Amino acid sequence: MTQRFFLITCHRGHCGRGRSTEITFAIQAANLIMAQDKAKKMPSVKHTRGIIFGREISQEEYNSYRSVSAYNRCLGVQ
Repeated sequence: MTQRFFLITCHRGHCGRGRSTEITFAIQAANLIMAQDKAKKMPSVKHTRGIIFGREISQEEYNSYRSVSAYNRCLGVQ
């Protein structure tokens, strides 16, 4: 089975009671459903909330997103 590349945006927790921000992960998976399952299991993601957005990307975009940690990217740290 070939691997494809996806950007998955989730609700990020640890922002205070009832609050969240968005965090986007670049994930390699066989299909979008498997990519979403991987993203839901990442640290600091609100596991009980749904995925906000998911889309397929090219390998070049994937490599670009993976060059900076998702946790640093959402905080604005490069």
